[in-house]
Amino acid sequence: MIYISTNDYFCDFSVIEEFFKTEKAHIDAELGRYFSQLYKTEKDILLKDFIAQLEKFVLNKKAKRIHPVLLSAAFSGIVNPMYLEDQINQIREVSISVELLHSGHLIHDDLLDDDIVRRGKPTFHIQLENELNQIYKEIIVPKKDEIVKLYGRDMSILGGTQGYMLGLDILKSAKFPEHTKLLAINEYTQAMNFLMKGQLVEEYMNYNNITMTLEQYLNIAEWERARLFEKSAKIGAILAKGNIHYQINPLSDALLSIGQAHAIRDDILDLEDDIKSRNRSKIVYILAVQNTNEEQSKKLNEIYRTENLTNNDINEVKDIFTETNALLIAEHLAKNLMEQSKTKLKDIYPDLNRAQKDFFNQFSEFVYTRKY
Repeated sequence: MIYISTNDYFCDFSVIEEFFKTEKAHIDAELGRYFSQLYKTEKDILLKDFIAQLEKFVLNKKAKRIHPVLLSAAFSGIVNPMYLEDQINQIREVSISVELLHSGHLIHDDLLDDDIVRRGKPTFHIQLENELNQIYKEIIVPKKDEIVKLYGRDMSILGGTQGYMLGLDILKSAKFPEHTKLLAINEYTQAMNFLMKGQLVEEYMNYNNITMTLEQYLNIAEWERARLFEKSAKIGAILAKGNIHYQINPLSDALLSIGQAHAIRDDILDLEDDIKSRNRSKIVYILAVQNTNEEQSKKLNEIYRTENLTNNDINEVKDIFTETNALLIAEHLAKNLMEQSKTKLKDIYPDLNRAQKDFFNQFSEFVYTRKY
């Protein structure tokens, strides 16, 4: 690990990137096997078609597979190393449950935000719209555009929910003791609840034009992002039969901090795109508004009400973000969360297996310093 003397941490993340690359290949293969089996066992031809559409979206090559990797790493870190080789394939089968939960959330989130691209491909509702447009290509259909849009919307509502349920079904069918499965299922359903709470509050605020406070932002970031990090790791630790007080809880707390740092870092990386879309629910904007003077506040309001932003508008907003120290404060928040996570990782006893201990410490730093 390399540290360079600057304001931020910089590390050689080749080890963690190689770990993710290896695990992602296993998870992608497991997802492929799962959808193939799901397709074969389904009798209804229309449901077969829907499964194929869902598979196309989920098996995007650009997906990072963070959540199943966290589940597998937590399991591998706590389970007796003597049994790991015999159980690693079994835990990878289970790990895709949280990827399907995450995919279901992305489908709903993209629909609510009216996004058209996800990981370089059409979002699920746009993918479905495109398919129906192909079917209607040579057919005269009254109000075709309206029907196509409604189809994409309705099927995405159902598709996102189906993702949640498929993940739950994987956990229910897992070859682990019933007691530990029930505990894992409880964490999974809690994750579902947090995701929906976050979306409900965010949409309520959007439609009622409520200005988001820093506290509300952090709550939503926890519910929609950090909790799925935490629950993924916790499910893995539970299935490994970790000690709830001395292993599972400290690891869960660490991942909650890492997940919050991840959300903040995403906002920093997506800064220009969020300015272009005039998104007022991102942490840098919220922090800036709290520290603007009268002139800066007036300028921000003018620009964020402008329909078509120029490069000069975008640069002016960036200047205000810098002048109000909003970017710097966001960076410090993320850094503090990263440091908190590393402190909590030290509280785990008996300690994690060496490889996974190194993984979680490096993952914490990677989340904070990443450039993508």
